[in-house]
Amino acid sequence: MNENKIEKQTFTYPVFFRILFKCGDIFITLLLVVYSVPLIVNLDKKIILIIPVLANLLVIFFLNRHYLNNYKILPFKIEANDEKLVCTYFFFSKKEVVIYYSEIKALSGGSFENKLSGIMKVYSGNNTDCIGFYHRLKNSSKLVTYILSKVNRPLYDEVLERITIRRKKY
Repeated sequence: MNENKIEKQTFTYPVFFRILFKCGDIFITLLLVVYSVPLIVNLDKKIILIIPVLANLLVIFFLNRHYLNNYKILPFKIEANDEKLVCTYFFFSKKEVVIYYSEIKALSGGSFENKLSGIMKVYSGNNTDCIGFYHRLKNSSKLVTYILSKVNRPLYDEVLERITIRRKKY
């Protein structure tokens, strides 16, 4: 859309958020398991303890499912230049995802929908290549601006419409 030149820019997360996004679920899962052990041990004395045990198991399941989905699409390093995004350092993976701005088919979540938080997703090609990033990425607003300045006009207009419609609601 825009012909402005973008010098190569690298976006990464601060150390705290890299640790949180990589190991946060492990810590919380261990905490919930430790909390569940006395409940399970005393289950034969009070059957009502089955409720917090089941609640803990549900929280563990959904938390780990969320983290596993994030591990697949969340790069810890994004390099942006005039023609593409190069995404590397995925959790437990050495894959590299290259997304050309001209191939971006959809943008969702976070700033692309005028939300203050949440994961922002960039879909490329036939929506099989997808990357996501959070607002906690250093200079994430600059990355959003880069992406929006380079996508095709209909997609840009669609995102702009979503942002303005959401603004009018509030």
